[in-house]
Amino acid sequence: MRRDLRILLGTLVCGGALLVYEHGKETVVDMQTFRVQNVDVRGVNLVDRDEVVALLALEPTSSIWNDADIWIDRLERHPMIKGAEISRRFPGGLTVSVTERRPVALAPTPTLEPIDVEGYRLTVDPSRHRLDLPVLSTDVTPARDARLVPAEVRALAAEVGRMMSADTAFLQRVSELGWSEDGMLRVRWTEPPVDFLLPAGAPAGRLREGLAALADAVGRRPTDPPEEIDLRFADQVVVRRTRDK
Repeated sequence: MRRDLRILLGTLVCGGALLVYEHGKETVVDMQTFRVQNVDVRGVNLVDRDEVVALLALEPTSSIWNDADIWIDRLERHPMIKGAEISRRFPGGLTVSVTERRPVALAPTPTLEPIDVEGYRLTVDPSRHRLDLPVLSTDVTPARDARLVPAEVRALAAEVGRMMSADTAFLQRVSELGWSEDGMLRVRWTEPPVDFLLPAGAPAGRLREGLAALADAVGRRPTDPPEEIDLRFADQVVVRRTRDK
């Protein structure tokens, strides 16, 4: 009997505590003290701070205790925002930390548009941000309203990202990337004007071998640099001057 009574009392206490919590939560949300008065935006470079605040769609009655997931969902719908986190600053502040999508290349859409490493089309204002990026050479273009470029172009963007991690100095001289007829990667440099032929996913060491071969060829014939550095075959680097054929 006593055991049953203890169970009954425990149930009543827990139920009452839950009701108090829910009631208290609603009361806290409605309190004027916790109305959102200011928003601190962090992590933005390509997106305006005011635009981030506008995306939250705050109302005069918005509280820092409102569901942050709703605000995050609104932010992540923006084509330039990859992810966001929101934390509260008492009594009436929010801190919004944004992870932007970073442009890595220009892709035909059919006009040239910046895309990120995952192939998302980005809305970067070229009048405000200088984009010195390689051009992806392809005839495949996305549908008009598609957020992602086609798979072939996404694969090229992924290669740009891989080169960025492997050898930034190499990538800085790249003007154009595309697929060759045999499915290999053709990477065009601007200075000196030379094409590197290499398989997808080539490691940093392979790029360094190509650069060493180019430096050796230029050193031997400074006024006659090669036109191709062929890295398609394992343990072999072919330096080619097509005009010698």
